[in-house]
Amino acid sequence: MLRLDELIAGLSERPDVDALLAHFVPPGRFAAKRFDNYDPRDPSQAAASERLRALAGELRDEAEGGLVRLLRARISRRERGSGVYLDGGFGVGKTHLLAAFWHAAPAPKAYLSFDELVYFIGLVGVEAARASFAGQRVAAIDEWELDDPGNLKIALAFLRGALEDGLRVMVTSNTLPLELGAGRFSQKDFRAEIEELASAFEVVRVEGTDYRHRRFEADPGKEYFLDDEALHRAAAKAGDRALLAPFPALIDSLARVHPIRYAGIVDQVDALFLAEMNTVAGLPEALRWVHFVDTLYDSAVPLRASSRVSLGSVFPPDFARGPYGKKISRCLSRLEEMLGEEG
Repeated sequence: MLRLDELIAGLSERPDVDALLAHFVPPGRFAAKRFDNYDPRDPSQAAASERLRALAGELRDEAEGGLVRLLRARISRRERGSGVYLDGGFGVGKTHLLAAFWHAAPAPKAYLSFDELVYFIGLVGVEAARASFAGQRVAAIDEWELDDPGNLKIALAFLRGALEDGLRVMVTSNTLPLELGAGRFSQKDFRAEIEELASAFEVVRVEGTDYRHRRFEADPGKEYFLDDEALHRAAAKAGDRALLAPFPALIDSLARVHPIRYAGIVDQVDALFLAEMNTVAGLPEALRWVHFVDTLYDSAVPLRASSRVSLGSVFPPDFARGPYGKKISRCLSRLEEMLGEEG
């Protein structure tokens, strides 16, 4: 069985930029997502699928026209890139569509979450990040959201450079572009920046109901957790690449590793068993936990846990009502799905 301290021991040094770029591909949960295995349950979902399928076809036709000719055309006409913005609620299939588009689009291409983009730019700087993405044809970015003015400045700097370099940017979000940042910071102070960002995108609406249904809200007493003995028995049977760790120890460990390296932890783990899950009291700890859950979820790593609280109490109520409420809500939705999956 794996040890938590050994997993994080080699992840404190500065990561290699090329290695990070190579990791920007659809993770395990979405590696097999294609347009052909997308099951639209709403007319808007079918329309979004067809729009993205057509766009991927246009990009393939452009690529087949010859990379050299394409580069010359961009230099002579300064052809700008463009953006498509998949807007919709939780659990309506936006990420499936994003991954399907990425798979259908021609290389070179990158797929990453917005949090990963922010952490990457924070690590290497705006100009180095632009240079890294300039070699790509497509950037597919999941969960585009603005938590604070710093995120807005990073997003806008990235987008300006990407479009100037001719990149096609596809994003998913739970918030319409002009509403980004609402309830999180004063939009009126950044109206020009938000309008510039919004104008870069063609908005494609994806409607429908959350397939995860958030049953724990309707039935707060529903059990998603094992007792401590059952958790230890399950971990003992899970193999050499299973990790059994106390929840508080994991939360402490996440603070010692740059969030861009969380994937380096998850890549070493075939199954995660967390003992004594409890309410995450501090906001910085909560946001690190949210990003780690996103990484676990995307990589389809099985999660089992014992807990001292109900699923709905993993975060304090004011966190869910605060500026990071959508992140918290998405995390709870994903935790419900993971903890409810068959072991």
